[in-house]
Amino acid sequence: MNRKQIYVGMMSGTSLDGVDAVASYFGGAGDLEVIGRSSVDFPPQLRALLLKLASSDLVSFSDLSAAEELLTQSYAQCWKLLSQQYPNITPLALGCHGQTIEHRPNQGYTLQLLNPSLLSELTGCNVICDFRRRDLAAGGQGAPLAPAFHQSFMASDAEDRIIVNLGGIANITWLPAQLDQPSLGMDTGPANILLDGWCQLKQQQAFDNKGHWARGGQLITELLEHLLKDSYFTQGFPKSTGREKFNLNWLQDQLAEFSSSQLADEDIQATLTELTAVSLCQAINTLDTQGTAKLLVCGGGAKNRYLLERIATVSQRTTLTTDELGIPPQDVEALAFAWLAYRHQQGLSGNLPEVTGAKGERILGGYYPA
Repeated sequence: MNRKQIYVGMMSGTSLDGVDAVASYFGGAGDLEVIGRSSVDFPPQLRALLLKLASSDLVSFSDLSAAEELLTQSYAQCWKLLSQQYPNITPLALGCHGQTIEHRPNQGYTLQLLNPSLLSELTGCNVICDFRRRDLAAGGQGAPLAPAFHQSFMASDAEDRIIVNLGGIANITWLPAQLDQPSLGMDTGPANILLDGWCQLKQQQAFDNKGHWARGGQLITELLEHLLKDSYFTQGFPKSTGREKFNLNWLQDQLAEFSSSQLADEDIQATLTELTAVSLCQAINTLDTQGTAKLLVCGGGAKNRYLLERIATVSQRTTLTTDELGIPPQDVEALAFAWLAYRHQQGLSGNLPEVTGAKGERILGGYYPA
């Protein structure tokens, strides 16, 4: 394989569980081959620090620097594991998302924590990172960025498709079968960020395995209606959001207003699952008014069978995972950042202005040579 065509994408999302890395080969338009993958969990100290930084208005330099050091070490560890498993891989660059600590696009600000210079030293690889801020500088939201990748590798002239990414935040990409029409997308609201958080708080489990806990609960209709009154859900697109908006503090505030003392924990989990499904499907209907698009799900939430069932029921659409396209759901986001690194090196744009609201197409990311 040509060394110039191998890139590694590295992603750590709002779920704060760890780093995923995917090595991929890009051979031209629509030509994608996954070579290998690895993942590492965040150590408890790092996860605690990231949660603290993401939920605090006052941030100490010592916490920030410690988190950046530990995070960069985790990225390097993930690359080391990948390179040991696949010793013949020599990527042109690592495309690294970094860890989002704050995302406030309406203020023109976003922060993805990472020390790319240190990562380059630790790995001996070129590093491309900081993909969001150029789009922000051009008047965009800086997110979601994956829709450009979805458009390049997942669109079909045979059918309308919607790619649903269920990470900490849910986002969607509408891919019309008429390929001359623009692809559209947006963040739709919370997904694993609340489902995992509530499960961790009440069950001391990292996540609700396959949605079993939520399945055993009952929907609280009044609570769902109350949660859906948040203005984000009716806000027009382009729009993006994150942990600074939807978090356990937000949920506790909503529950306090609702007088939740008699609500069962599993019923709240079931209602949060429905919140993700309903807010997602409301957004889907604003992009695909004909209701014909097939839903293809990726991200960690694709493992939540109960959530997928609720999305299929609420949307009344065929709902599959990106396995249908030969791309494992857990690989999609990391692949998107490998592709963004490839685009950067080729001098090509990586954003979709119709999605982010930027003034035009831009080459995204900053380059840190080995």
